[in-house]
Amino acid sequence: MRKSPIFFLILSLLLPMAGAFPRSPKVLGQATEGRSVRRKMTEGLHARARNVRADNGSEKTRIILNLSSDAAAATRTRQALQSVGGSVSQQLDSLGQMVADVPVSKLEELSASADVSWMSEDQPVRSLSTDNTSHLEVTTGASKVLPVDSQGVIGSGVANGGAGNNIGIAVLDSGISPADAAEFNGYRKQQSGGALGIIWLTSTTYIQSYNRILKHIDFTGEGYTNKENGDVYGHGTHTAGVAAGTGQSSENNATQHAGSPTYGGVATNANLVDVRVLNSQGMGTVSNVVAGINWAIQNKDTYKIRVMNLSLGAPVTQSYKTDPLCLAVGKAVDAGIVVVVAAGNWGKDSAGQTIYGGILSPANSPKVITVGASNTQQTNARSDDTVTSYSSRGPTLVDGVVKPDLVAPGNRTGAAETLTSSPSPSNNYSNTGGGGIIGGLVQGNTSTNVPQATGTYQILSGTSFAAPVVSGTVALMLEANPSLTPKIVKALLMRTAQRLPVYENMVMTHRMTTFERIITEGAGELNASAALTLARAIRQDADRAKLGENLIKTRNVTYSNLGLNAPIAGEAVPLNNGLVWVEGVSFTDHLMLTSGYQLAGGSVLAGGFVVADGYQMPDGSYVFSNGYILSSDYILSSGYILSSDYILSSGYILSSGYILSSEYGCDDGTLSNGAAKGWTFDNQSTWASNIVDPSSTGNSEEQVMIQGESAIPMNVQRLSANSPLFPRR
Repeated sequence: MRKSPIFFLILSLLLPMAGAFPRSPKVLGQATEGRSVRRKMTEGLHARARNVRADNGSEKTRIILNLSSDAAAATRTRQALQSVGGSVSQQLDSLGQMVADVPVSKLEELSASADVSWMSEDQPVRSLSTDNTSHLEVTTGASKVLPVDSQGVIGSGVANGGAGNNIGIAVLDSGISPADAAEFNGYRKQQSGGALGIIWLTSTTYIQSYNRILKHIDFTGEGYTNKENGDVYGHGTHTAGVAAGTGQSSENNATQHAGSPTYGGVATNANLVDVRVLNSQGMGTVSNVVAGINWAIQNKDTYKIRVMNLSLGAPVTQSYKTDPLCLAVGKAVDAGIVVVVAAGNWGKDSAGQTIYGGILSPANSPKVITVGASNTQQTNARSDDTVTSYSSRGPTLVDGVVKPDLVAPGNRTGAAETLTSSPSPSNNYSNTGGGGIIGGLVQGNTSTNVPQATGTYQILSGTSFAAPVVSGTVALMLEANPSLTPKIVKALLMRTAQRLPVYENMVMTHRMTTFERIITEGAGELNASAALTLARAIRQDADRAKLGENLIKTRNVTYSNLGLNAPIAGEAVPLNNGLVWVEGVSFTDHLMLTSGYQLAGGSVLAGGFVVADGYQMPDGSYVFSNGYILSSDYILSSGYILSSDYILSSGYILSSGYILSSEYGCDDGTLSNGAAKGWTFDNQSTWASNIVDPSSTGNSEEQVMIQGESAIPMNVQRLSANSPLFPRR
């Protein structure tokens, strides 16, 4: 076959260099200087054979033998094993191998057999992908959707997408300063064409690493704008680790020490933007924070900021309609950024009694996603989960907004420790790949600097660390479907959240009202797997959907058949069918976009959510709090049809058969027509005597961070009904 001119060009460049390379050295174990190597076993086996005590001839070890190609070698080896007191566990004829238990004292004798070409220990093998999955990833369902590495190449999984790739999360906090670069190292695919410039012929794809912290900027006045001194306090690094840390150092440790915990975050390849608004003592000002929010909005396109995490807050002193923090986060949402805010840690008094109204600013803004903290009891299963005693409950002060929106794991959460406190910080890198001189000429430089993982982790608690669990999940959703708007993201998260069984039981047995349940857990506990599954099912032009159009357009794909109740940690997760409308998304089986929700009395709800006060049974029927049972084909005779999908009476019946009572939550407890009647104020007896006075609480952030459920707030006082902060119509 005639060679192309390009072939000779490459050959002419490579041949003159051949003499420049040294001859290959002898391979380890190869016969040299006329000596033959008799020891045909690993060094580990040889050491054991050499050191075995003469009086311990019964000690055995499991080995793998590579056999010679002789057809009868397996039979002879089996006989030899039996003669020395060994036994065959497996005979792998297709591989030419045998697994056997052999007396250690007979290893040397067995290796001398001509039928045995090599012997190895039967070492434990651990997966490089899911064996080291963190508790946080498993219990939220994130482990079911995150990509895994293949062929032992770190970063090969996330480089293919699926881990929040190219989604920017702005973390407004005390800074991000990890103990090693591996914690926030990213991986992406890269092409190299070689020095010859023949990219189309010799181009190769390889995995390149990069720093996922795209920017450090400081609004505290301390001037900390680099990793080395960027987070003295440590709060921001931990927050970022929950949202997007790799947990690489802990995974490496778990590989060497089976059963050790790992601390990977949720969106393990999302980018981070470090907006420092809290100083070295973890303190800041509203002006710091609003300046940081303003910068993030201005630079959202530069750093592809789609998510903003605020694990901070200030006592509510005014309506969200005038609060500069609330107005600022509202502007961010209007700019297309999903804003996730920690609810606060004002959920109990010194006697452990539940208090209400502890939602901080700007978590009291109706536009943000407000996250409370759940306690997983350190089990992956969700059936024993509760809301932490310290997690702030609604309604909000002044306005009476129904919060939180949902809860996520936040008690005893393991994540990255800051550089300044870690006992083993490192900035070391190792170089891998490359291909040498010839490989560089033909394929280009495919080397990549991989940071060495030496960092340590902390166990901290608080709603501060529940919020980034949701932020990381949002990054996964937005990578899967970039067209999702902040309102749609909020709706999907709330719709797929799991109503915790403990509170379902308490409502059914009349130990808790539906209103109490919702101002405790919101829509329920985050289900990252279901939220991502639903996000993928939504049309990819969701931001262009018109009122009255469905968000799920694929034929034969519905909310009910997407498998959103797939098990987490072996337990099926029930669908949240009690929540039927959120922020303009009506939860028919195809999710309809609406401009509002019409209540039974004719009033329209423009924002917030609508719930059905009851429980769905396994057979699809619905049991209401008043004891009535609704089958899937029941129609109320007193109702009248509004459209083909709705029946109206004392509430709605959707086409799928669910009835809606008149229960609802909205932005400020009022309706779009200006009516003052609202769900919060209909249930005032629930919370009126236990509203927290924000000026009296002694429960510091540091207490909850370190002690979790054990933290005891001091001197918490109740708010007088005469206070201007008391929620009122």
